[in-house]
Amino acid sequence: MTNFRSLRDVEVRLGALNVLVGLNGAGKSNFLDVIAFLGDATRADLAPALDRRAGFDRVAFRDARGARQTISIEVEAAVTRNSSLKATDTYTLEFSSDKLKSGRSERERYYLRRAESFAFKRTAGPGRRITVEGGLITFHKPEGGEDTASLREGSLGLSTLPKLSPEDGGEQVEALADMFASFRVFDVDVAAARQPSQERASERLHDDASNLAAFLAFLADRHPDRFDALQRDARAFIPGLERLQFTAIGGAGEGTVLTLVEQGLSGATTLQEASYGSIRALALLSLLYDPSPPRLTCIEEIDHGLHPHILDRLVELLREASGRTQFLIATHSPPLVNRLTPDELIVCERGADAASKIPAIAPEAVKAMEQELHGELGLGELWFSGALGGCPE
Repeated sequence: MTNFRSLRDVEVRLGALNVLVGLNGAGKSNFLDVIAFLGDATRADLAPALDRRAGFDRVAFRDARGARQTISIEVEAAVTRNSSLKATDTYTLEFSSDKLKSGRSERERYYLRRAESFAFKRTAGPGRRITVEGGLITFHKPEGGEDTASLREGSLGLSTLPKLSPEDGGEQVEALADMFASFRVFDVDVAAARQPSQERASERLHDDASNLAAFLAFLADRHPDRFDALQRDARAFIPGLERLQFTAIGGAGEGTVLTLVEQGLSGATTLQEASYGSIRALALLSLLYDPSPPRLTCIEEIDHGLHPHILDRLVELLREASGRTQFLIATHSPPLVNRLTPDELIVCERGADAASKIPAIAPEAVKAMEQELHGELGLGELWFSGALGGCPE
């Protein structure tokens, strides 16, 4: 990707579990926001996604020379039915903001110039390529030649082209769009999670965990084995916890209250009375035991509010859950990084030109450095020493 906030020129290959580390301002949050941006643009279109971020000028890399930027985002993934890790699908989005010339008004107006490219490869046989430029869709035939169609000016092909017939690639574009729309950027709203849920059970955990009680009630009812395992981990994460308890509210079971039954205490502890760390722990465990997660889950400051003694189990759970959802996580915690492998670590730095460098050091170099030390230092200590970059000098 190029020119998205501090990500002036960044290429990152993600594995199953990816943990971003680095100083504040190094680009970790911006990298996570690219994921959120693609989801927003797919669901609501490009202009609304930019408006949520205060407009194009606040999203584009602010070049000190004042040059206007073109933002480019390219994603490669094995998404469609005939793709594979060796024959990936590729989506590219490029957009810029240009002045609209008009002699009728002295007020400057801007419009978005956008272009998209869809390339769907196949393990065997020819693939398919579709490009969108302004209001023109071009279907590139494998045997040569092109067909064209029109697109409503200002619309994003990612949102519109799923309506095409399967013969024209609608099914493939839809698979890609569904992946982007499902991306989860998990950011727990502890105040909202403390409240009773307004439904009895919920199959999908909200991105802010505001339906925590209803989602856990769903797990307890529909996936009891997962719920029992979650409850065992919750006892380790929340000292003194015996079990989770649900109470239906609203007469006909329209809502759910979650309480904690704790050792040595009479009655039950409401979520309003529970600690900040306890709410965070329950929300993260709910995410990690989700039976139907999205393709990609992003979490910022995953260890916030958690005691270091549970980090071993947290990393184990992340690796187990990464078989169902790819993880992209940001942290400032050396103890958590100590429990990672070099392939799971992505060091972020910000250069003198204000552009992020991600990764700041190749995993192979990290692995070689770790082997040279023969286990004398963990990855977290190695990172915190400044040897890997991403720390104050």
